[in-house]
Amino acid sequence: MDTSNSAKKRSMSPSTEARYKESKISIKRPKLEVPDAEPRRPKREVPDAEPMIPLPPFRQTPGPISVAQTYLRKLILERWEAEIQACKKEKKLQLLEIVPGTGLTLIQASLQRLVSERWDAEVKRCEEAKRAQLLELLLAAHGITRLV
Repeated sequence: MDTSNSAKKRSMSPSTEARYKESKISIKRPKLEVPDAEPRRPKREVPDAEPMIPLPPFRQTPGPISVAQTYLRKLILERWEAEIQACKKEKKLQLLEIVPGTGLTLIQASLQRLVSERWDAEVKRCEEAKRAQLLELLLAAHGITRLV
């Protein structure tokens, strides 16, 4: 094996060299056809090695949507009431799983207490979150968006 040939740099093809020499980045846009011209067969475009860079602004953020405060309040109340009802239902189902019969052992009683405490804490967390969101809505209605 000839080591002198392997140490040489590989040469680039002429078309690749031409692309690297052009330092201008541009986006290819489709050309509009003139309606009176003869229909031509479209040319197949060869993609550039350079990435396409979008022009600013990169995304258009829509403006704020104005909604009545009463509607937002209704949505908040419905959402959290549904969460609270789901917690109460889950608590009831878990309690039914623990106590299959009429006789209550010490272990079953402690499990029942743990399940009740857990779901009561979850209901309390949901109610606090509901109150917090309603307070945020009320403050935003008066133009207060940040508390210092």
